[in-house]
Amino acid sequence: MPLVFFAGGLGFQLHLRALARQQQHTLKAVSMATTTAAAEPAFPDWPSKFDNSLTRALRADDTKAPHVSRQVTGAHFTRVRPTVPAPAPELVVLSEDAAAELGMSAADCASEAFLAMFSGSPPASTECWATVYGASFVGQYGGQRGDGRAISIGQVGGRHEVQLKGAGVTPFSRQFDGRAVLRSCVREFLASEAMAALGVPTTRALCVVATGDRVFRRWYDQGGMERAMEEPGAVGTRVAPSFLRFGQMEIFSQRGELPLLKELAEHALERDYAHLRVQQPDAPLSALLVAMYAEICERQATLVAEWLRVGYCQGNMNSDNSALGGVTLDYGPFAFMEKFNPTYNPWSGGGRPYCFGMQPQAAATNLAGLAQAFTQLIESVGKAEGLSGAARQEAIEGVQRGLSEGFVDTFHARNDEHCRRKLGLGAWDDGAQELWNELYKLMSTRCGVGLDFTLFFRALSAEGAPSAAEAVDGALGRAALQELGEWPSAHRAEWDAWKATYAARVAADALPAAERRASMERANPQYVLRNWMAAEAYEAAERGDYSIVREVHEVLRRPYDAQDAATADKYAQPTPQWARDRPGLAYMT
Repeated sequence: MPLVFFAGGLGFQLHLRALARQQQHTLKAVSMATTTAAAEPAFPDWPSKFDNSLTRALRADDTKAPHVSRQVTGAHFTRVRPTVPAPAPELVVLSEDAAAELGMSAADCASEAFLAMFSGSPPASTECWATVYGASFVGQYGGQRGDGRAISIGQVGGRHEVQLKGAGVTPFSRQFDGRAVLRSCVREFLASEAMAALGVPTTRALCVVATGDRVFRRWYDQGGMERAMEEPGAVGTRVAPSFLRFGQMEIFSQRGELPLLKELAEHALERDYAHLRVQQPDAPLSALLVAMYAEICERQATLVAEWLRVGYCQGNMNSDNSALGGVTLDYGPFAFMEKFNPTYNPWSGGGRPYCFGMQPQAAATNLAGLAQAFTQLIESVGKAEGLSGAARQEAIEGVQRGLSEGFVDTFHARNDEHCRRKLGLGAWDDGAQELWNELYKLMSTRCGVGLDFTLFFRALSAEGAPSAAEAVDGALGRAALQELGEWPSAHRAEWDAWKATYAARVAADALPAAERRASMERANPQYVLRNWMAAEAYEAAERGDYSIVREVHEVLRRPYDAQDAATADKYAQPTPQWARDRPGLAYMT
């Protein structure tokens, strides 16, 4: 039987078993006990807390050309210093939550040393590096990519890797400048912190620092034309348990550099999957690799199901944008879908393969490519361990099952549960699936100019609705992007039929209203980062006004809360008319 995922209501059929399937003026006190804070080193000495397991465990590139774009072979990383000029650094926005996780105090974050480090001037004693990795595009390997403008400056306690983005050129910059603009840094900061608050696995953002210089980029002018122009430069700082990617394993597999592949896999095992050694202390490496791949598949399934729950589209889901640890990585041409459209992709270059509804397939394709690296490695490791040919084949079949069964089953389980909670049902069964599929069709094809995805599902759980049927009416009125009276009568009749079926199911489930509503509200956010919100924030920041960035950040820290009426009136609204067709918001090239 073909497998129908979240986008199944439109007929997206999956055959995965055949594939084998990430504030200086408004700083608040960081939540730290006084005694703990007193024990922390002053910020200039903060790098003393670094424990860089990556540079200890993996091979460094010994070529003395750290800033020359080139192919890097025989190594996992290159030692490279930031080269970004920052003549007048200024803190734009800070995540106090991320700072607290890193053990920073409010005084640390307000210090000149903080500003220097995160504008691209870490102390000379700080060990900095950029990693090499490859990329597959819709399953076709495309060669070396690597950290082209990202430079890691340390692992805090071995738990959090801290990385500057836009800090200058590396060997992987591919003749580009290795810089970042304020616009893109603000977008990534707001997106990654919004995702964390939504409960979606992600890299975190620590801060954005405006550098005080200018960077050339192609973007849209006021007339909507794309052209090269100067924009304010910036450095963004992001944090993750690791930034290890599918493409890092792929490149060594494709090059046949098996010793490097094995070393990288063992490093990933220690950093992102250390619990497997605890659970299986006597297991050989080959068995641990099978278990690690299976969990990678499960984490990817969980991640994609979360993306679909909150309406997020990655836009450019190449294998270099897939993290081995199962977090959202690299906020490039992403967007939170506003008008519901299962074929929506904010990036015109991504097309249907990377559109919203096809994200499960894109993840499975990347996992299938990663499986080749694991298969190659397990064959080599198994021979060294003295495993028989039959035992090695059994291990390889375990890798295949990680995708064909583990990914598929985990995705369906997670996605079904999200759909159940979004609709406020008591259980998920064939009737619930049919109800969801019909809703998907109605939202996709029979809503005039469209429905706002986030507003529809949030309004469906409205506290004031006396019945499920009235909640549907309220949700349509809240989320429709044109007057309901302008809808063809046939469309309204179809919605009336669905509403009656939905109301009957809710009544049959007989969940207490408060319990049902609470579950729905935790599945359906009130606030997501809409492109027009990001634009207002970064355009104000470009004028030197950082208040909007910080305001949006504060709103997004509590995405499930109703918040105050003024906030709801401003940010829990359909896309304004001025933004609905604007280049850079409605789409990106």
